[in-house]
Amino acid sequence: MIKYRLGCADGHEFESWFRSIADYDKQSRSGAVTCPLCASTEISKLPMAPAVVSARGNKGAPAPEQLPAVAAPSAPPAAMATALRAFKKAVMENSEDVGGRFAEEARKIHFGEAEERNIRGSTTAEEAQSLHQDGVPFSILPELPEDLN
Repeated sequence: MIKYRLGCADGHEFESWFRSIADYDKQSRSGAVTCPLCASTEISKLPMAPAVVSARGNKGAPAPEQLPAVAAPSAPPAAMATALRAFKKAVMENSEDVGGRFAEEARKIHFGEAEERNIRGSTTAEEAQSLHQDGVPFSILPELPEDLN
C-alpha cells in the first residue's frame, strides 16, 4: 500500500491509499481519482515527507521539531479495509439505487421536491461538482480492491 498526499485544481488537499504506484497511475489516467470535496478529476500529487527507517540510526535527520506533524492511522490497513467493506455494505443495503439519475434525485430530495430517502447511484464529475456548488450533501464511496476487478 502507498499513501499519497493529493490536491485538486480548486486547492483542496486530501490523502488517499493505493495498492501500488501503478494502481494510482492507472486510476488517475482513467479519471477515477477525484477530489472528495468537489469531485474534480484534475488531481496532482503534493509534496510529502517520506518515512525513512535506517539500521544505522538517524545521522543527518532533521530535528523532531522540524518534521511535519502527521497522525498515524488508528488501525492497521487490514482493519480499515474491513471497516470500509462493512460501511459500504451497510450503505448498499440501506439505500435505493437510482443509477445514473443520482444527481437529479439528490437535488430533488435536497430541495424538497421528492421524498427524503437514502439513495445511491452514479454521476459524472461535472454533475458532482454542480451538486457541491448547489450545497447538496453527498459522499463518494471509496473504491476497494475488489471493486477494481
